[in-house]
Amino acid sequence: MPRSLLFLLFSLLVLSSCRGPQGLQSNNLAYLYNPQNMALRPHYRIEHKSDTVSRVFYRLKSSELLYTRASEGDDYKAGFKIDYQVLKNIESSVILDIDSLSFVDMAAKVPNKIISGYFDIKTPELDDEENNKVLFVKLTDLGRGSSFTNFLAIEKASINGPSYYVLKDPEGNIIFNNHIPAGVPFKLEHSLLRPKHYFVSHYNREFPLALPPYSSQNSASFELKPDTTFLVHADSLISLAQRGFYHFRLDTNQWEGFTIYSFYRHFPLVGEFQDMAEPLRYLTTQKEYEGMLAAKSDPEALRMWIEAFWKSRAGQEERAKTLIAGFYQRVEEANRLFSSYQEGWKTDRGIIFIIYGPPTKVYRSSAGEGWVYGNESSTLSYYFNFINLDNPFSDNDYELDRSAQYRYGWGQAIESWRKGHIYNSKDIRREQDAQDQLQQRSRNPMWY
Repeated sequence: MPRSLLFLLFSLLVLSSCRGPQGLQSNNLAYLYNPQNMALRPHYRIEHKSDTVSRVFYRLKSSELLYTRASEGDDYKAGFKIDYQVLKNIESSVILDIDSLSFVDMAAKVPNKIISGYFDIKTPELDDEENNKVLFVKLTDLGRGSSFTNFLAIEKASINGPSYYVLKDPEGNIIFNNHIPAGVPFKLEHSLLRPKHYFVSHYNREFPLALPPYSSQNSASFELKPDTTFLVHADSLISLAQRGFYHFRLDTNQWEGFTIYSFYRHFPLVGEFQDMAEPLRYLTTQKEYEGMLAAKSDPEALRMWIEAFWKSRAGQEERAKTLIAGFYQRVEEANRLFSSYQEGWKTDRGIIFIIYGPPTKVYRSSAGEGWVYGNESSTLSYYFNFINLDNPFSDNDYELDRSAQYRYGWGQAIESWRKGHIYNSKDIRREQDAQDQLQQRSRNPMWY
């Protein structure tokens, strides 16, 4: 049922309140998916150094910090603090390691650069080890007092797993995401072993777009057999020949390894008309979509088709520009947040995020995520449950628990977009209020 995961999450919250500090599943994590709430946007990468110690690399833009100076002629200074806790798992309140670290950056003038570094954390082995520890890490800009909290999985189940690999550029700098465009050189290192080569499986697939949330169709099955498999030298720079995703393994007798995705050069941004066309399938009729496909081979014809579509929805050029910006900002954010073996906008979380906008509440457990839009207690419910799938190529693969009850709300949202309005949670709240008032008026009084 669509509410099953949320029921589990709320049950865990109640149980955790009976035993001291609550686990992280009780937190509303909606801010993680709302770019308007991200004055700070740090990135992290975990590398395991031993059975009991892991290294956390961090990266943030200097423009996200407040630089000040005491008087003219002094250097500008910005300070930030990192507080972290290592927890047994996301539902647990058991703290395995905790610390607070302070950092200062100084410059003769306000800089525009990347600030990076690392710190080590303790990840002790446990008797009941399930290898699903969680790192709670909060970075605070000491100048503004603003902060941003991340929750990172600490996977140590196998030395072949992805957390034992480190991705670097030719200069030896850590790469903080797994997307490498074709033709861009990089180096892949194992943190504990020194392999001579990697077995690389290449998958060059066109995956179908996510189905609407009310659909009863089964998701397409995934063929694990790669298109090609080849060897690369582990101590040499590697360059990918074409788009797709590449799974690096130490041997071919097991699936665990490290996956690199190569979608298109400017990913996650959407700047080319070819990249702008496909996401419109979520808003178009079948006839409109066929018209887009007919124009796709001609860049100029495709540009004209896209512009005509948005102008017809908006009614005027300036409104069309606003619609285009709103829609594709969500597409890009979905790419940043929800990409796995396919672009984020194609995923189940991606389609919900693009059409409805950032959720009002997000609850996360080891089983998956529960999204809430608008008022939780409304008779017109907008609950979306996403189940975390076991995928050898990604730990960010989630499947929506679909239901026919979503059909009405989905139709309302699509109609709103097609009438030139950027749909969001405020629209949902208005619809919920109207529905609740209607039910109140139709309900018999208690003395009846």
